[in-house]
Amino acid sequence: MLVIFQRKLVIIFILIISIIILSILSIHWHHEMYLLHREEKTLKAENEKINALNRQLLMEYSEIQSGVNVYQKSKEELMMFVPLESEWEDVSI
Repeated sequence: MLVIFQRKLVIIFILIISIIILSILSIHWHHEMYLLHREEKTLKAENEKINALNRQLLMEYSEIQSGVNVYQKSKEELMMFVPLESEWEDVSI
């Protein structure tokens, strides 16, 4: 009888220890997930800032490129040239 009681006691003790260990591991896992989520949010915000800056730079480059294209087209096809500074004095408005 005493042997059966001791076996039950050992089994109950092992179950209690395993439940405590699983609880501690679960808490640790949730904390790691929280830290990972927080890091993901900060990296996502930085990525959005970088993407916005990249889009802004692409737009500015596109505007500059279109201005250069218009200038080259006006010189080549329309034969328009910038007047010399000496010619500016002759023009009156």
